[in-house]
Amino acid sequence: MARLFDLAEAADDISKSLARSFQSGNINFLIGSGASYPAIPSAGNVEKEIAKFFDAGNEGAAYQALYDFLATIQTPTTRLIGGLADANNDTTVENYSDYLGIIESILSERRTSLLPKQATIFTTNYDLFIEQASVPYSAMRLNDGFVRVPSLTGRSEYSSRTFFTTTSSAANLYNYKVDIPCINLMKLHGSLSWKKDGDDILYSVTSPAPLPPMKTEAQVKEFVDRYAVVLPETRKFHTTLMDGTYYELLRIYANELDREGTLLVAFGFSFGDKHILDITKRALKNPTLKLVVFSFEDADRDSFLKIFEDFNNVDIITPGTLLRIDFAKFNGVLRSILPVFDGKKK
Repeated sequence: MARLFDLAEAADDISKSLARSFQSGNINFLIGSGASYPAIPSAGNVEKEIAKFFDAGNEGAAYQALYDFLATIQTPTTRLIGGLADANNDTTVENYSDYLGIIESILSERRTSLLPKQATIFTTNYDLFIEQASVPYSAMRLNDGFVRVPSLTGRSEYSSRTFFTTTSSAANLYNYKVDIPCINLMKLHGSLSWKKDGDDILYSVTSPAPLPPMKTEAQVKEFVDRYAVVLPETRKFHTTLMDGTYYELLRIYANELDREGTLLVAFGFSFGDKHILDITKRALKNPTLKLVVFSFEDADRDSFLKIFEDFNNVDIITPGTLLRIDFAKFNGVLRSILPVFDGKKK
């Protein structure tokens, strides 16, 4: 069964175990809505609530709930795009920025030439906080899946073929090259920066105007349907385009977990998405895969233990007397592995 670790009591053991996995494994993260707090509140049971409306045939109430759900994400994102002062946004961007900086350091410090200096972040979040947090890291490449080529129209199309490409820096006079740290950002449920254009997904950072208080059901449905995201409802998809993109990204997720010596670190994620959970469970039959789940509160650990009770390659990290493992504490754990990368203190 899954192993349980108390961060308050076993911090050193956790750091050493993670250091070995980060040094020799294919690095992957699974990030959920808990990572974008406090800018965006936790999604909670919104999917089940919306599903009840659809199951009862009350499409109007379902779309209103979807509109309200999207508004909780779009509102802070609009402030982020506009550069407006927002303490919660600032905290969230700072957390993500710290996180990306630590990953860059981990990749730069890897002492193996057999593995690329590359990590992959799978996330179900729609927001743009990771993108904003990556701006200061000019020496690191954040690959968001869009093909950016010189174009008079500025058109950037989404293509999963762009993932897992490596970038190197070569000297002009000497025969050597250095891999540039790269992070693949795979938004499994789509993004607020995605725009549907026929059979293509384009990069487009815009802020749609909110609807007036006295909005009609038709206006709400039109507003919701314009988003290029997988929505939290029973049917999951509104278009063949999003259906195909979602399953293509899930296939990449499955393939990545099937690679030998893979590490998957989950934070802020409840495994409430059945498709992602099923793929993860199937992949855990691979004995070289290691899953490390960070539990926000001790109250969440029983759920994780039940989900992964049949797998001994799953570690569940709980806060213990620390009460919570928020983003700052999670970053602290990741940062703590840097001095013990080779198993010894520097």
